[in-house]
Amino acid sequence: MGDVRIDEDLLEDVSERLDLREPNRKAVKTVLLRTSLHYDVDRNEDAFECIVDSATGVGKTYVLAGLIEYLALADPPAKNFLILAPGRTIRDKTIRNFTPGDRKALTTTMRSQPHLVTADNFNSPATRSAMADPRRTKVYVFTVQALTSKTGEGRETHAFVEGLGTNFYDWLSQLDDLVIFADEHHCYRGPAFSRTIRELNPEVVVGLTATPAKADEDLVVYRYPLAAAIADKFVKTPVIVGRRDDRNDDETKLLDGVNLLRAKEDLAHRYADENELPRVNPVMMIVAGSIEKAEELRDILDSNGFDGGAWTGKTLLVHSQLTGDDKEKALADLEAVDEPDSAVRIIFSVGMLKEGWDVKNVYVLASWRPSVSDVLTEQTLGRGLRLPFDSYTGIEFLDTLEVLAHERYEDLLRKRKALNEQFIDYYTYAETRTRPDGSRTVETKHDEVSGEVLPEPDDQGSNAPTTPGTGEDGEASTTGQDEGARPDAIADLETRKREAEVEVGEKALLITYWPLEGRPDVRIPRVQSVAQKADVSLNDIDLDDYDRFDRLGRALSTELSNDLKRTKIVATRKGRSVEVGVAKAEDEIAATIALDIPLSASRQMLVERVMNVPGVKPRATEHGAAERIVDRLISAMGDDAATALSAFGERCGQRLADGVRDAVREASSSQVSYEDQVDMVSLDRERSAAKRQHEGHPDTGFDRATAFDGWAKNLYSHAWFDSQPEYKAAAAVDAARSVEVWARLHRNDIPITWNAEGRRYNPDFVVIESVDGKRHGWLVETKADRDMNAAEVVAKRRAARRWVNVVNSSPAVEGVEWHYLLLGERDVDDAQGSWEYLREIGK
Repeated sequence: MGDVRIDEDLLEDVSERLDLREPNRKAVKTVLLRTSLHYDVDRNEDAFECIVDSATGVGKTYVLAGLIEYLALADPPAKNFLILAPGRTIRDKTIRNFTPGDRKALTTTMRSQPHLVTADNFNSPATRSAMADPRRTKVYVFTVQALTSKTGEGRETHAFVEGLGTNFYDWLSQLDDLVIFADEHHCYRGPAFSRTIRELNPEVVVGLTATPAKADEDLVVYRYPLAAAIADKFVKTPVIVGRRDDRNDDETKLLDGVNLLRAKEDLAHRYADENELPRVNPVMMIVAGSIEKAEELRDILDSNGFDGGAWTGKTLLVHSQLTGDDKEKALADLEAVDEPDSAVRIIFSVGMLKEGWDVKNVYVLASWRPSVSDVLTEQTLGRGLRLPFDSYTGIEFLDTLEVLAHERYEDLLRKRKALNEQFIDYYTYAETRTRPDGSRTVETKHDEVSGEVLPEPDDQGSNAPTTPGTGEDGEASTTGQDEGARPDAIADLETRKREAEVEVGEKALLITYWPLEGRPDVRIPRVQSVAQKADVSLNDIDLDDYDRFDRLGRALSTELSNDLKRTKIVATRKGRSVEVGVAKAEDEIAATIALDIPLSASRQMLVERVMNVPGVKPRATEHGAAERIVDRLISAMGDDAATALSAFGERCGQRLADGVRDAVREASSSQVSYEDQVDMVSLDRERSAAKRQHEGHPDTGFDRATAFDGWAKNLYSHAWFDSQPEYKAAAAVDAARSVEVWARLHRNDIPITWNAEGRRYNPDFVVIESVDGKRHGWLVETKADRDMNAAEVVAKRRAARRWVNVVNSSPAVEGVEWHYLLLGERDVDDAQGSWEYLREIGK
């Protein structure tokens, strides 16, 4: 029996360069593992076929690109990839994904540099030359109709091509490394598709879909359900909205929708302007039961008598009776909906907008169908789930999709449990498992997705937030929504409208602020960072991380005792039923494979395994680090180390090598090299925000929509914040006697590169203080307690501390010693306004 083959370092490299989300990285790894299991372990000779079932909006196209990049760079490589699309719209979208320079291209960071082959260019001399070059990576993008039929759209692919010596279809079938991707796999169920797959004779066939056909369940090797995507914040959180009263006429429902849409637009434009991002225009999608109903609703919206004519000329109608070119043109026109200059704000769908339309700016989904469950099907709900700003903003109304239901609010609450059942699913993926002989195989994991997509509302939705403005004591009131708090999944319309009013607040003009005269100048070190894959070293592993080898040693000692534990299956009758379970057998069988190998020899074997980890250089310093790691492992194994290593040396070596590989990867994943040049620049940029102004900054006055003044030491007259902890931390800093000046940092003020792909972030504050005659500079970051140990937060902290080391070592930085401070919510609360306390307790 063979061994599983997967290049973990190549997979990690591909994942980092393509910036794959964790679910997409696992999808790529699962397909690779199952492919290796099929060919290398089970020795099958037929094509390997599988399906990746990933929630809409998570990024199946990135899975496809990740697999292409890995397989094209693997040893041996595959160089020919065919992407089948169910129609022209998905085909054209995919062509854009692999067209260098296109706004939606994924090829920017692909080392394989795939050459795009389409129906328009496969017969050109330049493309034929690329197709004939075995060193070039080729991506062929065609509709399934262009290959399954010899007539119509498939006529050209089945016609003789002189430069190929055969027709294009037969030329594809002669390739010995063809990998086929079937995008929206659930669309292909006919015999013509099955015949095409057989005739093309591929090595691997990967279907990608969010809704696999039930008949294809056995092919699903990876599943990332929608419930998990919502919980992990890779898509918007759906909020189902119903009315408490009985009003259900069309005009009322349309007004409900456009009022929420208008609030979303105000917030989206404000967020984009304040963060120097391209504007996003939220749109509403109306799901109608018939073409006639859709036309009736469109006529209401397009009239001057509805909402003052605000929506005239801003509607777009597509319906299920569109066919052929008309259908494809309508879908293609929809691609422009998320362009900044698009006038469309309301789209009508009659059973048409499903796969192939993936704009990110749908914020309201209004149903005119009898039951909301019809809208909660993933292909419909998925049209509004994508994140327009690519990640959660921390502003609840920009991170949610409003689903306006036909039913009353109370009826929705009664149906909550039944609606939740639509989302019950399992997270399915593959992992390697090491056999006793040290070889690896693949096992499938099934994790039930916990939690509800539609949790029960707090107090039945009655906890309406405070109205913005000032309270009885004259202080600005809070929004009532903590940063990151999840909204009620089922809400009544009036509550939702009040929440929208709170988020939007009073209409405010865009105001520009400049540094105040008389405030001390804030001079910030600016260093040039070069993101790169650094040469890894065992010495990069922090000694604090060596406890992973202690844990591994203890685990191996327990697992590899020289007795083989036996498990028996037991059955117990209870009444008329029988319960089946397992129990440990009382007798044990002594292992017969223990060998008399000296501990010194086993130790040397382990050192060699560590030195053979990819990327480790054969240097004396590396060998010394390898010995240090092995000694920690052996020490943790205890008195049984010699015996266990004698019997299971190969297995121990593999496990240790895997652990070292992971440790080195973690230590080097955020490596950034800095140039020697460090420049001192003044923080003197203007600040602009469309936020209402409030005099002072009271202890209980946090409001995301407000710019506060009254600061004694802020570089600017006003400051605004994303969260309550930020607001409280700023007040503590401003009140400290030692602080000379501080400022809330904005995008690109102090950009710190935190991973090898060049991703950057800015801390929340810069603080300059003087203590005992010595000046100190602080970069301060606040985080929710639940995120303090998140991998991204830890990586950013490491990068910030590396930045601090660099600037403190530079002769250009004089008179100020720099530090980095990471604070959690509890830290800020416990400080009770003391900067000195925060300075000491911060992580």
